[in-house]
Amino acid sequence: MRNYALTINEYIDYLLTLQDSIFKILPLYEEKNTYLLEYVDETIDEVVHVKAIIEDLPHGYWYVKTLTNLKSLLIKVTEDNHGAVKKKVLNTTNLIGKELKDIEEGLNGLWFL
Repeated sequence: MRNYALTINEYIDYLLTLQDSIFKILPLYEEKNTYLLEYVDETIDEVVHVKAIIEDLPHGYWYVKTLTNLKSLLIKVTEDNHGAVKKKVLNTTNLIGKELKDIEEGLNGLWFL
């Protein structure tokens, strides 16, 4: 398998972009956007396939839980339950935020270097 050798800064940028992409699900749901299911499905595919690219960087709990939450959101966005969708979106973005914080703390402690 090809190794893309991403830097930790590129990984952080990816996580920030993913966090924004997941948050975008909420307004798309609220607008009843016709492409919502496709958007969620494409986000799931991205998360699934990115592991092959960032194999050398940490995945851990956030990765599995994010993927699980996105799969759950694929079902929840078809229901009329704004609270459940909002809770799942915020839970997922907070999970990624925690991963970002852990990375920052690790960088401060030099465990990545």
